[in-house]
Amino acid sequence: MQIKGWRLSAAFPFVNAAAGLSLLFAVSACGRQEAPTADPDQAPVISGQIELPAVWSTRPLQGEIRDVALSSGSGAILAVAYDAGGLEFFDMEGERLGEPARFHLKDLADGRSASIEGAQLTIFPGVTEEGTLKAYVFGSGLLGPAQIDLPIPEERMVEGLCTGEAGSQGLMRLAYWTISDNRTLRTGIVSQSGDELSWTEEAATEAGFPVTSCVFAYDTLIASPRSAASASLTRGENSALLSIEEGGQLQISTDLGMTTNDIAVRDGITITAPDSPTAVTAHGTLPAGGYPGGVVVIAGETSDGTHQVVFVDPSVITLQ
Repeated sequence: MQIKGWRLSAAFPFVNAAAGLSLLFAVSACGRQEAPTADPDQAPVISGQIELPAVWSTRPLQGEIRDVALSSGSGAILAVAYDAGGLEFFDMEGERLGEPARFHLKDLADGRSASIEGAQLTIFPGVTEEGTLKAYVFGSGLLGPAQIDLPIPEERMVEGLCTGEAGSQGLMRLAYWTISDNRTLRTGIVSQSGDELSWTEEAATEAGFPVTSCVFAYDTLIASPRSAASASLTRGENSALLSIEEGGQLQISTDLGMTTNDIAVRDGITITAPDSPTAVTAHGTLPAGGYPGGVVVIAGETSDGTHQVVFVDPSVITLQ
């Protein structure tokens, strides 16, 4: 994988033009996949602030939320990791799956569902507080999330990661960066053979800045030096990028960061969205849960001392 020799003309997330900041995301091609590549020249550009409705929320959860992730494949599972430690899985109706686990995570990536040795399992990659790469598994017969090793020979402390589709090449594509080298994104494919997982390294890509989050948009890997969280909202041939700066609101770009707009989340009758979300994930197409236009998932403090996960309907973007 090689980083392209150009930079986006505007920032994602928002650039302070007066301060002369012009470039927050770098883009690199990441190998062939069985999905179309988003073309920023063809993407519909959103102008002005977007308002999306909050359509569902969890009950008040156990504390401040560090990260959220969704699985793809048959069905969908929501994973929630807490600042104080702890990991919970929920179905798309908000029902907890199994018992909470006391794993301490600093980053969690979207997962994949797969049949392994006849068992249907959902696997979420994550990074522990100690900087090790692990996977968190749930399936029939498990009382709660189980932690397993990922076959990635990384001796340095990992800082963060993101996942994307691998097509027929494996379970998922994974990218990560380390504390000692936070300017390089290392990517590869996680595959299965029988009841074993394997790792095929693809490339090491120099970002040119300290990476704080990354996301795959089809076969494009995008990294940011400012956003605390980011996600890809892909449906058909269109892909939008979502981001959150620390303490800020949700933002969106439909042209790989060339233009960026704020998203205002409209509260429902009984649903309150966080003003400053701490985590985001999204799926443009969901096999379960009754979300025809996909879903954007944000987490944060919805009222004083109350922390929840809120589902947002992006149909105005994905079904236009």
